[in-house]
This record gives sequence, C-alpha cells and structure tokens, in this order.
Amino acid sequence: MIQHIDTERCIGCGRCVRSCPLDVIRMAGPFARIAYPEDCMTCYLCELNCPAGAVFVHPFKAVPPEVFPGILEKKEGDQA
Repeated sequence: MIQHIDTERCIGCGRCVRSCPLDVIRMAGPFARIAYPEDCMTCYLCELNCPAGAVFVHPFKAVPPEVFPGILEKKEGDQA
C-alpha cells in the first residue's frame, strides 16, 4: 500500500498521478498527494515512475475485506 510522498523530493511532474491505474494519487498545488490510500493495489507503478524518488510504497498490502462473506462456502444440501 502507498505509504507517503516526500514533498521535499517531489518535483511536481505528475508522473505518479498519470501512472496510477486506480487514481490513488492527485496533484495538490505543486506536489502530488495521496488521495485514496485504501484503493492502492501495490502495483509500484507510481514509485517506479517517480524520477525524484519521492513516492514510497509498502511492500505488503493489507488483506482486503471479504465482499460477500461465506459466498464460496459449501452450504448444507449442496451437491459436490
């Protein structure tokens, strides 16, 4: 998951914004900012495309919540 953007290093080029497939990062004035951290899928595209090394992505994403709990569990009476 994306951790932070170092505004000391950020040069405001917007490459991280353009490379993010989920619109997690937005420009806030002259710097990039994390707008929707919970949507980060840890693809590292923002970090890899930042020429200034200002974007830091944690190597592990939290386990996403189960959307439909129990939907894949076998129910009593179901055929195998």
